[in-house]
Amino acid sequence: MEDLCVKGLARTKLAKSVLDAGFGMLINFLGYKLEREEGKLIEVDRFFPSTKLCHCCQFKNNSLNLSVREWVCPNCQTHHDRDENAAKNIRKEGIRILSTNTVGHTEFQAGGEDVRLVGACTEKHSSVKQESPVTV
Repeated sequence: MEDLCVKGLARTKLAKSVLDAGFGMLINFLGYKLEREEGKLIEVDRFFPSTKLCHCCQFKNNSLNLSVREWVCPNCQTHHDRDENAAKNIRKEGIRILSTNTVGHTEFQAGGEDVRLVGACTEKHSSVKQESPVTV
């Protein structure tokens, strides 16, 4: 999860929307629930360039501004939706942070799936849960 500065966001013109959304409460609930289940809430620094990094090749596109919602990486030609790309980068950075705090492990549980740390995009689709075979 990205380490949002909720107090700072509350001072902008979006203050009512930010406070109504209850980001601070969401973070507290997630932390509490994860602690209860012996999980960890990993916070990624708010200055991590999650929207500007290509999640496939890690190219940093410094020319992006907030109005650009979709972009194509000039390095690997991957098309990105800004929010989806940021989510993938935040997830990858969280796993990297977790791996630096865990000696000798290269696999982690994330969202119920085993996750291996990889440096490049290998597949463009998400996994699908397999149904158990039907016995006749």
